[in-house]
Amino acid sequence: MKQIQPSRPVRRGLLRPLIAAAIVLAVANVISWPPGSLGTREGPAIAAAKSWGYQLQRLDFDRIPDAIDLLVVDYSQDGSDAAALTPDEVERLRTRSAGKRIVLAYLSIGEAERYRYYWRNYWRWWRPGWLGPENPEWKGNYPVRFWDAGWVRIMLDPDRTLLGALSERVMPSWKPYLDRILEAGFDGVYLDRIDVHAEWAKEKPDAEKAMVKFVAAISSYAKSRRPGFLVVPQNAEELLRLKAYRTAIDAVAKEDLVFGIDGDGKRNDKANFNYSLDHLRKAKSEGVPVLVVEYLDDPEQQREAIAVTTKHGFVPLLAQRALDRPPALVPPDLAMPEPATSPRE
Repeated sequence: MKQIQPSRPVRRGLLRPLIAAAIVLAVANVISWPPGSLGTREGPAIAAAKSWGYQLQRLDFDRIPDAIDLLVVDYSQDGSDAAALTPDEVERLRTRSAGKRIVLAYLSIGEAERYRYYWRNYWRWWRPGWLGPENPEWKGNYPVRFWDAGWVRIMLDPDRTLLGALSERVMPSWKPYLDRILEAGFDGVYLDRIDVHAEWAKEKPDAEKAMVKFVAAISSYAKSRRPGFLVVPQNAEELLRLKAYRTAIDAVAKEDLVFGIDGDGKRNDKANFNYSLDHLRKAKSEGVPVLVVEYLDDPEQQREAIAVTTKHGFVPLLAQRALDRPPALVPPDLAMPEPATSPRE
């Protein structure tokens, strides 16, 4: 009769390496392994910017006006890793005859975007808990529970361990978004969808506080890797009343200050205008530079928007909402002072 070999030794032979691997992984997951310093940012102060540009699609390096002091572009030409701007390309954007310009990378921290490198196709069937329903106004964009650890890890990993560092080597798509921007050589980030906190207020009553904490974490981490790195949020001007928020940022941008809240070319009502203006003026009085972009075609509306913006010491920009055209300087004939008595205030 054939003797059956006992299976216990085989099991022991498999068990030992599995236990050893588990121990190694556990140890690697508690050893801190922060990314290295990238050196101090060099370049002009953001408060010195007198003009700015904003283009997220169809970027043409040769069509950026030399006089643009500050430029907001996308980290990638199409959202993918393959089309991400290289350090040499970012430096090319920074270089001009009048000295270095500031180049900020657009970063949506309140919505996930389907065309980004981090998107997983299987999320259509298995949705992570932080992913909200699709934005009906912007297809392919999804509001996120920005306080959730899963989403935060996509943006930044301030407590990176050795295991995390090794994982990024094996799976490059795991590298946090903010590290990609920092290592590409951008001067800072232009944070969008800060205002998403209001959409989660019923589910999370302290969503506003959580957003301030999130922006502060982004600022702290980025500046720890590159001192002088700039953080510029767009909209959500109500957060400017909070000192912790103002301390975390280096400037603020506002879309549709005078026109556009209810549709392109439509004048904002007085209550909305004054609400935004009050917060922006307070920030400006405390040394926070203010950028304003208006999406207008009508010359008279353009003239009014520029007059209101410059009256309060804000830096104006006229653009198309698609943000797919090279930025242009404000025409001199539109940069006219506003009458002493404004009908809007």
